[in-house]
Amino acid sequence: MNTEDDTGASGEPSPREPIEGRRSYRSNWHGSKRSGSRGLRRYLAPTIGLLALACAVFGYFLVAQPDRRPLDPTLQPAASDTRDSSRGQATQAAPAAERTAALPPLKLPADDAPHGSGMEWWYYNGILSAQGGQRYAFHVAVFVANGLIKHTVMHMALTDLQTGRRYSSQSRTGGVPALNVANGFDFRQDGWQVSAVDASHVLKAAFDGASFSMDLKDARTPVAHRAHGSQTPGLLDFGTSGISYYYSRPRMSATGQVAIAGRTQQVSGEVWFDHQWGDFDVLSLGWNWFALHLDDGSDLMLYQLFDMQGRSVLTAGTRSDPSGSTPLKPEDIVFTPVKRWASPATQVSYIVEWDIRLPSGELRVKPWIANGEFNAATTTANIYWEGPVKVSGSATGEGFMELSGYERLKALPPEPARAR
Repeated sequence: MNTEDDTGASGEPSPREPIEGRRSYRSNWHGSKRSGSRGLRRYLAPTIGLLALACAVFGYFLVAQPDRRPLDPTLQPAASDTRDSSRGQATQAAPAAERTAALPPLKLPADDAPHGSGMEWWYYNGILSAQGGQRYAFHVAVFVANGLIKHTVMHMALTDLQTGRRYSSQSRTGGVPALNVANGFDFRQDGWQVSAVDASHVLKAAFDGASFSMDLKDARTPVAHRAHGSQTPGLLDFGTSGISYYYSRPRMSATGQVAIAGRTQQVSGEVWFDHQWGDFDVLSLGWNWFALHLDDGSDLMLYQLFDMQGRSVLTAGTRSDPSGSTPLKPEDIVFTPVKRWASPATQVSYIVEWDIRLPSGELRVKPWIANGEFNAATTTANIYWEGPVKVSGSATGEGFMELSGYERLKALPPEPARAR
């Protein structure tokens, strides 16, 4: 459990973005160490050997990269012309089958429930308003790593946007502390609750002098993300890093309470919910992910994946509104870094301000508070940036940004500063 204050300021324009131009990084579980005295060694040796073998197998399951066939990020290559030799006429070959098509399709609400995949998480973020005008930002995440041994992790953070004071906490336990719920989930750990049945969700947590309790409802159809050109909604192919199921409820209506230092306030707002799972390798990737509520009523989920050498893996996004959703073409999304912030606690440097060019115009994304670092070294052995952002430019709004993998990104030579 830890409390974080905003201690940083925005830096100069980024010398170089991780790549050119989005529920898991989120796992690196450690086994137990062997111990014992010389006198008991002959009795404990068989047990210790079995434990060591179990830890080694478990670590390999979570860390090793499986031998997966690479796939073009567009998922569905364009059909190519072939020639019928008997008639001398051009014909069009059928497009190559998507790997995602071999998996069961997304099925809701049944897929709200936990799966037996290698990695899975349920995630929430939102900016809440009190009756007196005060505003608060929060994020909640539940991760389940399903290997030889299961582990469940919860991350919680609450930021007072008036003072910049940030409260955060994390917990980890073996197994899955959840009740069986048809078409939903119910995680309860250390007095915290993250639960849902279809479109009705409950969040409760108390930590470090802060707490919140919220009821969430959703009247919209969930957004099943897919790459442009893909015919399998709710599935994304990360090439050699695996395949992930992914859907969102971008605007859940939330009502509840926030309490800080014993003062309780009624709050309401719109909350973004993500659910993602699959047998994919999160340790080989980093990402810049944006969940944006625009004032025109539309929502944007945008992300760029990069490897640890800073090379582009996948750029994708989804624009949605009450009438439906549309996947964006990778070439129609251009991310340009503007400012970095370096953590005084870990010295990790994050790109916290961005220009994002879309067919509809250019957006400027800025953090409410520069210090959004979440140090999860004690639970998932990683460090990431997560916090509320403001949107200006061709459209206005607000939302959340997540920056993951920066602490593992290999150093790159500097580039000339970009003109603004």
